[in-house]
Amino acid sequence: MSKIEKCVIDRSMMKMSDNDYFKIPALSNSDFRLLAESVLHYENKDLFKLEGAALELGSAVHKLVLEPDTFNDDFVIEDFEGAELNKNSKAYKEAKEVWLDSVGERIVLSLDLFDQVTKMARNVKAIAGGLLQNGVAEYAFFAELDDIPVKCKADYYREDIGVVIDLKTTKSIKDFKKSVLEYGYGTQSAFYTDVIEATGRKAERFVFILVETAKPYMVSVQEMQIESIEEGRAIYSERLQSWKDYKLNNVVNVIKSTGFPEWYLEQRRGV
Repeated sequence: MSKIEKCVIDRSMMKMSDNDYFKIPALSNSDFRLLAESVLHYENKDLFKLEGAALELGSAVHKLVLEPDTFNDDFVIEDFEGAELNKNSKAYKEAKEVWLDSVGERIVLSLDLFDQVTKMARNVKAIAGGLLQNGVAEYAFFAELDDIPVKCKADYYREDIGVVIDLKTTKSIKDFKKSVLEYGYGTQSAFYTDVIEATGRKAERFVFILVETAKPYMVSVQEMQIESIEEGRAIYSERLQSWKDYKLNNVVNVIKSTGFPEWYLEQRRGV
């Protein structure tokens, strides 16, 4: 399948904070998760934000691997005068309250979590450090796909060899293919390469650097298969079209079909 029609509107490749990036009104790959449900889910995306400890862990690993010089701008280690006290004591709670006032909006990492993040980052650099050179980290790209404003923020981009790199924390490298389907990584690989190419740059390959979240923090470098990128492109193109139909013709459909699982029906039929 060929790529959907693309139109270059902006050759920008910008370094910016996540907050500034999120404010820019353009579709991103994470929006396809909501568009898969309906356009109304996307219109109300503030109601469905992903949060939790796993996201904080992933963000900390990303920062320590890709932007270590600014790690302390976004994260702070829970190591303050009085931290060794009994956590149920009044003295500990008072000491922590005073310390938190100095933290600001930075994310607090426990000593144990920081130790885990440090070891995960160390392992990534040992195995994939050579790939994370001669490129740029955490740059945003903006373009149009099929007349729709789109954006992506690549963990790492190597224009010299046309490779987009994404760092993922995962419970199991062995089961990562399930995550490709479940978390939209298939559409991500196609979408990111298409957005970057729409800015006039080279982006022919998409590579995942995977690091497990449990000891010994195994690392694996895996390139997305061409046929899987094509399938991801077909999926995201359908979701772009649903958004376009909504914007142009106010087409809305929140109803999906449901029923018995296929394995049960086959069992009933004696298949």
